[in-house]
Amino acid sequence: MRIPLLLSLVGAVALNGCSKKSSPTEPPPPPPAFTIELRWLGTTPELSTLTSFTKAVDRIGDIVTAALPTVALPADFTNVSQCNENLTGYPDVPRDPIEGVVIYAIVEPIDGPGNVLGSAGPCLIRPDPDSRPALGVMRFDDADLDNAETNGHLDALVLHEMLHVVGLGTIWRDKMLLEGDNTADARFLGFRARTACSDVNGGSAECAESVPVHSTGGSGSAYSHWREDVFLGELMTPILNSATAPLSAMSIRSLEDLGYSVSVSTADPFLITAAVMAAQLRGETGPSVTLPEPMQPRFRISATNTLVPFESRR
Repeated sequence: MRIPLLLSLVGAVALNGCSKKSSPTEPPPPPPAFTIELRWLGTTPELSTLTSFTKAVDRIGDIVTAALPTVALPADFTNVSQCNENLTGYPDVPRDPIEGVVIYAIVEPIDGPGNVLGSAGPCLIRPDPDSRPALGVMRFDDADLDNAETNGHLDALVLHEMLHVVGLGTIWRDKMLLEGDNTADARFLGFRARTACSDVNGGSAECAESVPVHSTGGSGSAYSHWREDVFLGELMTPILNSATAPLSAMSIRSLEDLGYSVSVSTADPFLITAAVMAAQLRGETGPSVTLPEPMQPRFRISATNTLVPFESRR
């Protein structure tokens, strides 16, 4: 067997007693990080809005600790208007492969303050067996975002909606993790979220077998958020009551149930009983934001890299 030249030279040096040390082995490169790429449509929003979006991207980047598989954009997906019929008149999308999650964002006049806030959610879902979002949309009314900034809710609002794009509340059915949808007692079945609710967030009774999901209040809030009267004050309930709404270990570990690698150390302190007591003390007063219905996925990318209309497996 021929010995490669490099190995032959190393052997000769050792035999000649040369004291020269070989260079230390370089550590392996760090694993690729999870990424969210924001692509703005229309007029660039004010700095305060841009800052809230950047904070949300950074927060989710701290939570999710591993990259997603790169996926090519199907040839039959050409324009973001295929995700949302309100997004017409914009150039065709770039053809770059998607390494994490791409989010198309727009802040524009819709119908003035206090009416339609907007919507956010995933549009393209990765091929099976991954089935996590690849591309999504966030569209907001500029007047409502101004009000949210005035009330101090802007950061929490943007983070809440961006988590819907990543999949929290929007791919629960497809991941076979939602039970009792279209009933008054919907439940999230993810083991990791249930364990965090019970062991970290003080919900040993409420989450003994599953996590209560909001099941009333219309399509905008039902079956895509945690139950309001149990988790009042947590970021992913359907009503935003506080500028500092905590993102609990339960919410973060629910992303793990969806297939993400997460860092639970990034969770905010949250106890169910403390949240309810605080709400009673303040008498449910003060400004709040009723959050909109999240967008549901429009397409799944097939194994042959074509668009298939999205149909939830449940």
